[in-house]
Amino acid sequence: HEGHDSGHVGGHGGGHAEGHDAGSGGGHVSGHGHERGQGKIRHDARVNSFAIVREGEVAPRKLATWMSHIGSLPPRRGTIYRVKAILAVKGYKYKRVFHAVMDISDEDDAGPWAEGEKRVCKIVFIGKSLDQEWFRKGFEELFDAPA
Repeated sequence: HEGHDSGHVGGHGGGHAEGHDAGSGGGHVSGHGHERGQGKIRHDARVNSFAIVREGEVAPRKLATWMSHIGSLPPRRGTIYRVKAILAVKGYKYKRVFHAVMDISDEDDAGPWAEGEKRVCKIVFIGKSLDQEWFRKGFEELFDAPA
């Protein structure tokens, strides 16, 4: 998967995370939630995407627990269609790549972190009626407090 993440989420109507202000909580709807009926395309504003970017390393056990929570997401938190992440995991020399489409997910290693390279975690969600505040809070909790 090295070089696999070029800053976009492909295969979903040309949507992308590049250029989004990860801190604003804003997502977009272009290319998502299309419904065809009687020759018209209707956008579903409940379908959107957002990215979270944070410097640092996630704690492996916290990551495993959080991933299991988002894998069995209660309806009040929304419906995830796609997730893609590149993560820096504490104590692990490789970039950890995670991606999921609906209920199928995969994890793999990308190349190693270069010496002196900033450890930055990036995750992109596409879904319907996603509780962004809940996702952002949960992601933030994956990082150990500075000593």
